[in-house]
Amino acid sequence: MNITPELCHAARILAHIDRSALSQESGLAEDQIAAFEEGTGDLGEAMREKIGTTLEALGVIFLPEDKEGGAGLRLKFTEGETRRILNWEGEGGRVNQDDVV
Repeated sequence: MNITPELCHAARILAHIDRSALSQESGLAEDQIAAFEEGTGDLGEAMREKIGTTLEALGVIFLPEDKEGGAGLRLKFTEGETRRILNWEGEGGRVNQDDVV
């Protein structure tokens, strides 16, 4: 997965998380993420992979560039599925492992 600064920023916005939350989830420093997104710093392949994996776990799917068009993003769940998941999570009950995302 080739995460560019633009894809990283767009994926973060699509997942509704700020840099601080991405930093906490990925284990990378917030200033490293900011520098990467702003194009003033490079993370290296391993750290870009970690950010991509983290964003995928948050429901973002990275679409590769192909002959039809450039690289892009989409959400893992449709709007209806997201509403149902939020409803299920709000029903209460005993907390258990969440492997939906």
